[in-house]
Amino acid sequence: MTRKNYCMKKIVQLIIIGTVFFHLNAFSQIKEIDIKGKWVDKELQVEYTFANNGIANFSQMGYGMTVAYKIDASKFPYWIDFTLKRGGNKMKMPGLLKVINKDTIWIEQFPPYSKHPKEFSKDFISRTRKIHVLVRKKP
Repeated sequence: MTRKNYCMKKIVQLIIIGTVFFHLNAFSQIKEIDIKGKWVDKELQVEYTFANNGIANFSQMGYGMTVAYKIDASKFPYWIDFTLKRGGNKMKMPGLLKVINKDTIWIEQFPPYSKHPKEFSKDFISRTRKIHVLVRKKP
């Protein structure tokens, strides 16, 4: 076997191994989604309480509302979309979800009716951000 053929074979093997690890990681991440319970972003005074039935309560500084939510675990980062009902109308707010660990998640909400984003915003520092770093509240 020539050196060129040997190098090509190794490159192909690395690509295959990388692809397998990528898919294994994506499938293992699907099992990690357990957001049932109360989550708090202390910095922005935001709370989410998720139930298994696709209903969540959202509150910020005393103002709260009930919303429906749906997680699409086939996307990366996960898509979490919220639907608000107001006066018989439904308003869909797309969002992204990243599971950091079993007690920490990131959620970013985007304007209603916008095209669904595929990545988190770069603006993590400003007070106008819609990214919430949420910590599971212990009972």
